[in-house]
Amino acid sequence: MDPLHSSNCNIRLFQEGETIFTEGSDSDAAYIIEAGLIEIFVGSGSDAVQLSVLGPGDIFGEMGLIDAYPRSASARAMCPCRCIVISAAQIAERIEASNPLVKLLISISLHRNRAYNTYFKTIMNSSHVVLPTLAVTEKAYVKNPQHRQILEEIKLESDLHKAVNNDELQPYYQPLFSMADNSIVGFESLLRWQCPDRGMVSPNQFISLAEETSLIVPIGDWILEQACIDLKTFQAHWQPGPGSPSHLFMSVNISVRQFQEPNFCEKLLALTQRYGVLPKHIKLEVTERIFLDQADAVEAIDDCRKAGFEVSLDDFGTGYSSLSYLERCEIDSLKIDQSFTQKICTSHRAKILVSSIIDISKKLGLITIAEGIETEEHRGILEDMGCDIGQGYLFSKPLPSSGILEFMANPPSQRP
Repeated sequence: MDPLHSSNCNIRLFQEGETIFTEGSDSDAAYIIEAGLIEIFVGSGSDAVQLSVLGPGDIFGEMGLIDAYPRSASARAMCPCRCIVISAAQIAERIEASNPLVKLLISISLHRNRAYNTYFKTIMNSSHVVLPTLAVTEKAYVKNPQHRQILEEIKLESDLHKAVNNDELQPYYQPLFSMADNSIVGFESLLRWQCPDRGMVSPNQFISLAEETSLIVPIGDWILEQACIDLKTFQAHWQPGPGSPSHLFMSVNISVRQFQEPNFCEKLLALTQRYGVLPKHIKLEVTERIFLDQADAVEAIDDCRKAGFEVSLDDFGTGYSSLSYLERCEIDSLKIDQSFTQKICTSHRAKILVSSIIDISKKLGLITIAEGIETEEHRGILEDMGCDIGQGYLFSKPLPSSGILEFMANPPSQRP
């Protein structure tokens, strides 16, 4: 076999008149033309209808790779041609990683191209030009569950834009407690969305959507401002008991996009000065993903630490977990993911992992925070392991600022 026609090579040479693929055949590859001209046509023999002639830089054959339909047209070389071959896997991977709106636009474009090709097939044997029938123009992709999901995500994004403009978002706070004496030490800032049409929308739905779009920046700025305002109020009402910290802190989740904003640290400093909050009382929560080839974000994190802000590594032990982050990245505390916390009573392996994480953190001088504590058994095991701070429904559910003030006025009894 000619090596240029090998399945292991991504270059194909075609002779003049050579058929590359035929209408109705299985879709196994797409092609980018490097040299030569390719004719795209429907029908065969004297009944063939030319749809287009493509030249260097053009791509053809991609439609079947995207939706796995048989070829809707044929292709042949009009002269000696050189093409780059693209596999179905290469295209599928990129389509899957694209934005939902991009997926929808691709689906619509595919449908129109197929309808166009089918239309030509219906009229090429007729002396009269007729409009496409319903059968030709039927939008089969609309029936696809994935298409409906894409439309729903687009609608959700539109509603989220409205939520930002109409003040539908509300900050909530979950108290964090000292594992030693059950005293409040701080809060994590959370976000809730009460949509007039959808009701309460899960943060898992809209936070990830905001992070995929530019919305996370204005939302993140608003959260930070509200956190500073409310922390100042909480500190003013705080009456620490014996051994309790004199000042409470606030943890705020920060996305990669926020850290990548120009002068993020300077803006954050100006915000704390405006509301009279010390930088050391603001803990910036980041996920491990931020350390993956995000040099500008990591630089911004370093700037924030130098300015006095603390940094907490959130959801440790999941996703892109690596001990190398603890060695090369300057952080102040480490948060144990709730998926580990909730298994420590039933899984010996989870218990060993959590104990090891806490032990490593102590030796590195890091504060450990365990989220998802729901039972006294969870709390007892974590306290015995030496965990510093606990968070979860055992202590308190997330509350609006007014609920936090009531909670602080009647805190749970502190253990001696």
